[in-house]
Amino acid sequence: MMIQTKRLGIALMALVLLFMYPLPLLLSAQAQSPGSDGTGEAGTLATYTLESGMEVILYPVRDSGSVLTSIVFRGGAQAQTNKTAGLFRMLEHVLFRGTASTPGEPEPAGAMDALGTAALDGGAQTDRFGLSFLVSPEMLGQGLDTIVYLFSGLRLDTAFADPLALEEARTSSLDEISRALADPERLFESAMARKLFATAPWRLDSSGTEPILKAATEDSLRALSAAWLVPNNAVLILAGNFDPLTARPLIEKSFSSWKKAGDPWKTPQAVFPKPGVARPTLVVYPDPSVQPGEAYIEMRYRGPDAGSARSAAAELWAEMAAQPGSRLAMAVSKGMPKWSSPSALGVRYELSRSASWLSVSARLVLDAKGSLPDSVFTFKEIVRGTEMYAMKTNAGYFTAKEYERAKSSLLERRSALLADPQEAATVLADGWILGGSAWIKAWTDRIGKVTSKDIIAFADEYFMKNLEVVAVRLAPAEYAARKKGFDSYAFEQVTAQKAFWWR
Repeated sequence: MMIQTKRLGIALMALVLLFMYPLPLLLSAQAQSPGSDGTGEAGTLATYTLESGMEVILYPVRDSGSVLTSIVFRGGAQAQTNKTAGLFRMLEHVLFRGTASTPGEPEPAGAMDALGTAALDGGAQTDRFGLSFLVSPEMLGQGLDTIVYLFSGLRLDTAFADPLALEEARTSSLDEISRALADPERLFESAMARKLFATAPWRLDSSGTEPILKAATEDSLRALSAAWLVPNNAVLILAGNFDPLTARPLIEKSFSSWKKAGDPWKTPQAVFPKPGVARPTLVVYPDPSVQPGEAYIEMRYRGPDAGSARSAAAELWAEMAAQPGSRLAMAVSKGMPKWSSPSALGVRYELSRSASWLSVSARLVLDAKGSLPDSVFTFKEIVRGTEMYAMKTNAGYFTAKEYERAKSSLLERRSALLADPQEAATVLADGWILGGSAWIKAWTDRIGKVTSKDIIAFADEYFMKNLEVVAVRLAPAEYAARKKGFDSYAFEQVTAQKAFWWR
C-alpha cells in the first residue's frame, strides 16, 4: 500500500507541476521553407523547426471537430541492433503501463481520460516510436503538455517508482513473442524478412528475443530513451480543427524545456543489399490459416528505398500493374494452367527508409492432378521472364491512359486521406519518417514526373537485375500431399523453428 501511495503521489505531483507552472516561450522558430510560416489556411501544410531541432507540421482541416495530435520519433525496430531488439517495445510498456493504444491505470490512462482523448495509437513500431490521439480544440494546450510529460525523464521516474513496472513490461513483451510464434502471418513475414534482409533481420522485428528482454534493466531502458526519444529526432504533427496562429505559441510554450541532444543516427546503419538474396530462393509454408483447396504464390524482391530515384516509379508501377485489367493481370490469367484458376492478383510496394520490398502474388485453386510446384515456375516465368522483361524493353507497355489514371488515382486517394484529421496525420507521419517535411512536399511532383523511361529503368534495376524469394502458402494437409513434389524442386519448408532470426 505504501508503494502504491508513493507512485500515485509522484504522478499527481508531476501533473500538478506541469499544468500550474507554464514553461517559458522559445525565443524563435525557423521556417523550413518559403511560404510555410504557420499562418495557414485550412488544408495548407505549414512546417517549421523549433530551436530544439524538433520539426513541427501543422495541417488545419476545415469542418473537422477535433485535432489529431501526434509526436513521432524515428526509431523502433529499424534502430535496433541484435543486442537491443525488443527494447523499444518494452520501453513502450513501461511508459504507458500497457500499450500506447491501451494505457494502464492510474497513469497515463487517467491523463488521457482527463483530456477526453479518442483514437489512441502509437508505441513501438517498425520505423518509429510515438503517440497520437484525437482531442477537442479547446484541450489542445493540455494535450501538448501531456505529451511533454509522457516522454520526459519525470515520466520514467514515475513509472519506475513502482517496482512492478519493469517486470510487468517484461512479461507483456515476452507474451508478445509467444503470440508471434503462434501467429501464421507473423511467422511468414518473419521468414521472408530473414531471407530478404538477412544481414540484419532484427531491424524489422519489434518483438525482440527472450534473452534480450530477460536481461533488460531500468538503466538500459533509460539509456534507450535518452538516446532516441530526443527532439532533434522527432516531429510534432497537428491535423484538424485548430488555428495555426494560436497553436504555434502553445507548441513553443509546451516544448520549451526540450533541448537538442546528440544525433542518434550519426553513425549510419549498413544499407541492406540488393539483391536481397544471393540466388533465387524457393520456400513453402504449410499455413494453417489458408483454406484447404487453395494456395498463394508470391514473388518478393528487395525494392527501392524512399531515398532512391526509383521510388516514385515503383509507386506508380504498383498502381498500374495492380489494376484488374492490367497487362500483367491478363498475362497471369491466360498463362497459368487452367486448373489453377488464378485470381486475386496482388501487386505491392512496401516503401520504407531502409527495408523496402516489392511483390507480385496470386491465389490458385488446387487440383489433385495439377502440379503446384510446376505452376510456381510457370508463374515466375510469366511475371519476371515475360512481363517484366517486356516492361523493360517496351516503352508502351503501359498506355498513356494507364499513366494518367494511375497518377490521378494516387493523388485522389491521398487527397481523400488528407480530408480526415486522423488519416491526414498518418499520411504526414509516414512521409516524415520516409524523408522529412521535404519528402512530403515533393511527393505530388515526383509522382507527376514519372514517365515510361522511369518505369523502364525501374523494371531493369529491380526485376531484371534483381533476385526474388518465391513463396508458396497452402494448408498443412495440402502440403503433406504434395511434399515430394516440393522436395524435388528443393523448396525450403518454413517452420516456426526457422522463421525467426533469433532461432
